[in-house]
Amino acid sequence: MFGGHAGKLVTYDPQKLREVAATDKQGKTLDVKREITADGVRLSVTGSPAMIAMHFDNGIHSRPASGPSVEKPMNEVPGATRATYAVKYHKTILDWVPLITKPIGQPFEVVALDAVAPTAGKPLRVRVLQDGKPLAGVKLGRGEEGTAADPVTDADGVAAFIPVSGFNRLWAGKRIPVAGNPKYTELSYEYSFGFNAK
Repeated sequence: MFGGHAGKLVTYDPQKLREVAATDKQGKTLDVKREITADGVRLSVTGSPAMIAMHFDNGIHSRPASGPSVEKPMNEVPGATRATYAVKYHKTILDWVPLITKPIGQPFEVVALDAVAPTAGKPLRVRVLQDGKPLAGVKLGRGEEGTAADPVTDADGVAAFIPVSGFNRLWAGKRIPVAGNPKYTELSYEYSFGFNAK
């Protein structure tokens, strides 16, 4: 789940959900079927997944000289001088087995450091990676975005998140300036890391 805006779910083009992968606790890839419905994409997984991962491409949003942003590259919007390419990645952890502590190769990725099911109120340590390398200075939030009080990753890309009882959605995000690209001036990475805590 990627949420929406201001706490409200929004509709989206199902084609933006580019990749979905499910893995069992032995690391075997499981079949995933997609069903496009009126309120989004429903997934059916064959077998017992330990982890489900996704890639959601939210497109390029350009800011014209006046008015709201439009979903087009900057070079197709008259007067636009800035644009953001919004890319989102996701994991839901269903079984805390060793494989969930290994990166799966997402360009922007959150990886749990321990294969131990989280407990409400006890820190869950994660590492944030960009292109497989630890990324410092990334805020970890709850739900859709971060706040000033949220933990930030250290030089090793590590930070601790405090789970609550029930389903948790850890959010991580990073905006990266881009120079010399006619289509956009900023790359926005967001991550949604879902899991249950007792």
